[in-house]
Amino acid sequence: MRSVSWMVLAAGLAALCLPAGARAQGRPPMPLPPKPAEGPKAAPIPPGVPTNASNCYLPTESEVRRGRSDSVQVEKIYKLISSGPMYDRLQRVSREVVQAVQRPELIEEYKREYHLPKPGDKSLRVPFEFSFKLVDTTKEINAFALAGGPVYVTKGLMNYSVSDDELAAVLAHECTHVTFHHVEQIMREGKKAEKRQIAGMLAALIAAAAGGGQMAQAAVGLMTAGQLVNIAAMTGYGRTLEAEADRGGVEALVDSKYNPVGMLTFMQKLARDDRLRGNPDYGIYQDHPYSNERVTTIKAQLEKLNFATDVGTLRRASGSFKVETIPSRMAGKDVTELRLNGGLLFAVAAGEGEFTQEQRAERMARQLEQLFSGNVTFNDVQQSTDHTAVVVRGVPVIHVLPEDGAVAGGVQAACDQAFRQLVKQLWKEKLDM
Repeated sequence: MRSVSWMVLAAGLAALCLPAGARAQGRPPMPLPPKPAEGPKAAPIPPGVPTNASNCYLPTESEVRRGRSDSVQVEKIYKLISSGPMYDRLQRVSREVVQAVQRPELIEEYKREYHLPKPGDKSLRVPFEFSFKLVDTTKEINAFALAGGPVYVTKGLMNYSVSDDELAAVLAHECTHVTFHHVEQIMREGKKAEKRQIAGMLAALIAAAAGGGQMAQAAVGLMTAGQLVNIAAMTGYGRTLEAEADRGGVEALVDSKYNPVGMLTFMQKLARDDRLRGNPDYGIYQDHPYSNERVTTIKAQLEKLNFATDVGTLRRASGSFKVETIPSRMAGKDVTELRLNGGLLFAVAAGEGEFTQEQRAERMARQLEQLFSGNVTFNDVQQSTDHTAVVVRGVPVIHVLPEDGAVAGGVQAACDQAFRQLVKQLWKEKLDM
């Protein structure tokens, strides 16, 4: 949910989902690649239906046409991926989100908020054309939506949104940009500014998007004072729409299979990273609400909707305590590694009682997941006095057998490592809040 501004005003200012901190850093401007060979032509836009009270929430023919045109321009710059586990995950989660953002309750809310249908509206309405495309870059943590329905998500954002709840929140935010016609609103606002000033703004934003550097700094450096005044007005308008997309994304997920708390945990990560990077303050030229402001607003909305935001709920929504068991070899012996958030926690080298080695590892993993889905803190984690077990709230979750110690430098060494890793992850979580 972090924006890169595109080669057209609609795309450039409608991709306003992410604060400035996660943009790609430091790359020099690059020329656009040559136009790729044309593929099969898109199906014609279906005949439009005159606007009425039931269809006034749908896009117009010109809106869908603009989204298609802007997609062509985007795909001249970025390589897309159309297969593989990451692509499949994007398609799976997006199917649910598309249904969620078009719930009748949300449609009626949109119509009430914007007083639709407008008297005398003679527009022809057509269906949304939602599509979800995976952009082949991990350097940019980014997602953006175009008019009518195209949504683009980078590999970087797919990795950043660890859980499906977080990914669904990002997609719901982007789909709200589409269903609330934010590109059209920005286009109408842009027409109020002088065409030359808008053209200058676009030139700067295109250069920054192609180079992937500090977009706002590059843009400010290329513009006149008069252009900056217009940007101040436009970005203020964009901040309003960003807040609306956050709010609509949460509401869309309320009755879905995904937890809307994922919107909060995703934004908390962005706020954390902005703090670590020292997010620059562009004042009235800031194109997004600050991450910490969005965290506060989203949390208040969730609590108003009676969603819990305690530590355990945040962990489940974010997938922040992911426990896995992986077959491996250590010290010449087959073991089952117990991994926490990708790092080695403990190597299980033997079975115990009626449990095989693999079953024992799985049992530990499930027990850890259950404990950390609650409000456990680093103060709740201890070692037994003989350093053969890690105990959480009085429950032994890792018991080190002599065979386990034999592949890890000793029983105490294995116990110490597991203890340190658990405490490290809990401390990290505390510092990130």
